[in-house]
Amino acid sequence: MNTKKKHSKEHEKKKESRDAALLKGTEDLLQIGLDLESLEGTAEAVRRLAEIKPVSPEAERAVACWLGFVELPESAELLLAMEGRASDKELKREIRRSLFRLEQHGLAEAHPVAHPAAPTLSKEMDRGFISAIDPRGDQVVWFVKEEGSGDYFVLSGVINDRGGLVESDAGRVARPAFRDLIERTYRRFSLKMLQADALWCDRVLHEAYKRSIHRRSPGVARFPSYRMEISHQLPEAVACPVHALLGDMDPRDRENYLSASARLLDEGELARWSFDPEWVAPHRAAFRDASESPLVLNRFQKEERAGRALKEVSEAIFSGEARGLYAARLEAMAYYFHLDARADAAHQALAVSDALSESTAQTAAVPFVLELARRSLAAVEEAERRKEQEEKGPSLIVKPTER
Repeated sequence: MNTKKKHSKEHEKKKESRDAALLKGTEDLLQIGLDLESLEGTAEAVRRLAEIKPVSPEAERAVACWLGFVELPESAELLLAMEGRASDKELKREIRRSLFRLEQHGLAEAHPVAHPAAPTLSKEMDRGFISAIDPRGDQVVWFVKEEGSGDYFVLSGVINDRGGLVESDAGRVARPAFRDLIERTYRRFSLKMLQADALWCDRVLHEAYKRSIHRRSPGVARFPSYRMEISHQLPEAVACPVHALLGDMDPRDRENYLSASARLLDEGELARWSFDPEWVAPHRAAFRDASESPLVLNRFQKEERAGRALKEVSEAIFSGEARGLYAARLEAMAYYFHLDARADAAHQALAVSDALSESTAQTAAVPFVLELARRSLAAVEEAERRKEQEEKGPSLIVKPTER
């Protein structure tokens, strides 16, 4: 999401000011023989920093920033000690930023008390928004905080069910322009953003950042500082709201929804879903042999053999990471369908998600799984056919049927 907000220039000025302060602090430390850039992140290095006398406020900020990237209990302890005696507002901000980083790695849990001046999340005023999940497993999630001015601070993230947080952005949007932002997102990216539970969206973004494989990407690296505009506290451990919203399913109803689950792939958002080609590739030959074997004497035998091969493909693929990925993906889509007032699709998606979450469930018995496997195999075959055609080039022979 590209958010052109009215306070973007002010945000950039603050960033430049912080960068300049950290650079000066690093240079001040160099004058006393301490090179933060080459200092190894060890417990001994942390103890050495704890013993030096403050050279300047900027030097303390540089030390606080450095400690946030050293994932050791000693770093958290020193930051907490620095926070206890700090009076400078910018130093406190830097300390909190580093503590937040360490908290995400299970450190700094001994944070004594919540900061009274820190912004907190409000269940009443804050809102979340989610998009559908695309064929790659990407989903757009927004956390929207209403500010005292009446405008909104929007924290946006693209999350992937394999790679975690892929991209993040943040900024302020004037209240009258917020609706236009939603409509513009739909027009430009064909993303329908539906209002969702704010605390759950905050949690989803936070967890995606923790497991992100894109930490070095600037958009992802800035996520902690973006989120600190919302709160310095870790998000609540909330479950996906769809279970509470739809309630416990009667076993008979669940069976009916599972039986009809192949229809999910007719929903626009799921129509292009397909297994990763590398999951399908090892099974293509066996499925083709079963479907086209000359030993099959009639159409019914052929269909029976192809169906058996399709079940074997489904079981093989869902014996790996696909099972957990699709269980989580369909849970999120069940919530999306519920928010979009599509009750049958929501119940079908949740029924499939629950079935995949059960280790004893036979995935090949789920129509959604079989249909997804069939479409995936067909998509790979079609892609291979197009590739062969492109490599051969156009034929110069004109066939009578093409005249």
